[in-house]
Amino acid sequence: MQSESYRWRNVAIAGMGFVTGIAIHPLAPDLVYARTDVGGIYRWQAEASAWVQLLDGERDLYSIESIALDPNEPNRLYAAASGNILRSTDRGESWQVVSLRPDNPVAMDGNGDWRWAGERLAVDPNNGEVIYFGSRFDGLFKSQNGGGTWDQVTHFPSTGVPSGGLSFVEISSAVEGQEPASDLSGSSIYVGAMGEGVYYSGDGGQQWTLLAGGPDALQSPQQAAIAGDGSLYITTFTSADAPNGGVWRYRQGAWHNITPQPGQNYSAIALAPQVADGLMVATYPFSPEGLYRTTDGGQTWRQLTLQVDAIDWWPDWHLYTLMGGLAVNPRQPNQVWLTTGFGVMRTEDIAAQPSRWCTPMANLEELVVFTLRSPPGSTGANLFSGVADMDGFHHQSLTEPPKTTYDRGRFGDTTGLDFAEADPNILVRVGSSPGSGGRLDGENRSAYSADNGETWSAFANVPAGAFNGKVAVSATLQPNGKPVIVWAPQGDVYPHRSLDGGQTWQSVEGAPNRTTLQVWFPNQSLASDRVNGNLFYLFKYGEAAGGSFYRSVNGGASWERTVTDLPDYWIHKVEAAPALEGEVWLSVQDHSLYRSSDAGVTFVPVAQVETALTFGFGQAAPGRSNPTIFVYGVIDAVEGLFRSDDATSLPGDATEATWVKVSTDGQVLSNVTYLEGDRGQFGRIYVGTSGRGIFYGQPN
Repeated sequence: MQSESYRWRNVAIAGMGFVTGIAIHPLAPDLVYARTDVGGIYRWQAEASAWVQLLDGERDLYSIESIALDPNEPNRLYAAASGNILRSTDRGESWQVVSLRPDNPVAMDGNGDWRWAGERLAVDPNNGEVIYFGSRFDGLFKSQNGGGTWDQVTHFPSTGVPSGGLSFVEISSAVEGQEPASDLSGSSIYVGAMGEGVYYSGDGGQQWTLLAGGPDALQSPQQAAIAGDGSLYITTFTSADAPNGGVWRYRQGAWHNITPQPGQNYSAIALAPQVADGLMVATYPFSPEGLYRTTDGGQTWRQLTLQVDAIDWWPDWHLYTLMGGLAVNPRQPNQVWLTTGFGVMRTEDIAAQPSRWCTPMANLEELVVFTLRSPPGSTGANLFSGVADMDGFHHQSLTEPPKTTYDRGRFGDTTGLDFAEADPNILVRVGSSPGSGGRLDGENRSAYSADNGETWSAFANVPAGAFNGKVAVSATLQPNGKPVIVWAPQGDVYPHRSLDGGQTWQSVEGAPNRTTLQVWFPNQSLASDRVNGNLFYLFKYGEAAGGSFYRSVNGGASWERTVTDLPDYWIHKVEAAPALEGEVWLSVQDHSLYRSSDAGVTFVPVAQVETALTFGFGQAAPGRSNPTIFVYGVIDAVEGLFRSDDATSLPGDATEATWVKVSTDGQVLSNVTYLEGDRGQFGRIYVGTSGRGIFYGQPN
């Protein structure tokens, strides 16, 4: 298998992923780690003022349940993800992955409820070989050999409330009411149990007591911190509907309620090591009024005002969001880090009023990508994205974050996106915004643009119940200057078409519904031919005979089923090749790549391609007229991302096609959702992911 050297980078977006926690090493104040719900672990590089991702070489371990630092050894780092404990002795440059319980995997959910709690993983400051992990469903686990092997602490009395479980583990060298033990077995250990309270052991975990007199069972512990004098500080959460959590201190055998303001839930907490009784807490969810600071152990609090130099596209409401973690620099007590549902913020002077916050987000990319399109003849980077939560972007630059989202900061998804070949300035997107019950009853957010995505006009009317799904735009324009738009909405609504830019919609004949069941399955079931404006294609999985292929030869007005025995899986992609009429290709996860050169009447598997998760077409190679094709899958027994410059010019079953591997081992090899070749620059490929944003690669 030939390889070609590619340079890989993230498309700069900067944000809109939940950074669930942050930690600063007490002995190395520039050593900062951030954990995320779907985007892995990042380490701050102070000299470059940028983040570096630590898990791109580890498959399917991006959803992080917890991280832990060894307070006495800066090079050691631990993480919990997908039933495993990851341990590193070189600050995350390399990892050993250890199953927490090989015979019965322990459930973790770094993207689930209470993912902002913690840390659930803790290293004993008295003995770095001893590590504890509090799980969501299976109680407490302990390692006595630096995370190499693990045992369940069977005598621990609780598993907490399901899904929340054990919310934090905190360990101190100070044993409550006693001098520290002379051996290394007398550490004080505190474990938060959702729906119960805090359990305490003063003998290294041999015996456990539920600490009475503090928050009641409705006030579930969230995060905790232990001060140098052994005092334990915790935050609590009741419910979103009736918030009445608090902040508590446990000192000398007694609880003290030190809540700054009642009627709110609290989550993030951080001690200021150089300030006696210095403490910060934040509400959950966060708000501009949700940050509090005390310098006297909670006797008095100061509500902080934040002035944020935000990323350009971050909306005005970005502080009204999920709250992750707080961390105070142990060497610079006025430097504070804060993480939210949009990313990371930092202030150099927390004592100022207002405190000024920057957004150090370089290389921290965590968006979930639903679709990508690269029209020919566009300006800027030739890239448009459809993403979860913040609609998507017209990427004028690959190296600078966009200025705004499609809907100028409104919350929503773009799940389908297409353009007209005859006029690439015409784009159509479909999606929705979350409603009170989630995405299934949210506001429709579909729109039309005639100016290369600079402005958008929402569809004046939509088919009843239509939202999300996929959209295809005809290659040619009608006499009215508009393309034909075919929309296959999510769920039970049947496809419809529009002849007037989305102002009105017509039902079609013969096309199936339910080609998109939910947004998180990466699929593209609908496509238009890129030459013939009358041809449209549609794939339907889950029919009795297997995967079925449909086509329309009259601009989407009526459809016929042409093939009934194709591979069948909900992760798939249909795309027509540029400049080649009737050339349509299909990938289905765990199956080969399939090709039709007769507008979907027959398909043949592409020789050499053993499996194809997804694929995309790009600009023709110099001296060629046929488009290149990129495939993510297995070719000739090699896994990776591949490019062929001649496959689209040869018969589908030709074995003489040349394929080159363009991915590097450990790079772009996990959570890929979408491929799109650049239509303006040969060799450039965009890779959408489910939590690492968008990569782009181009030949060195």
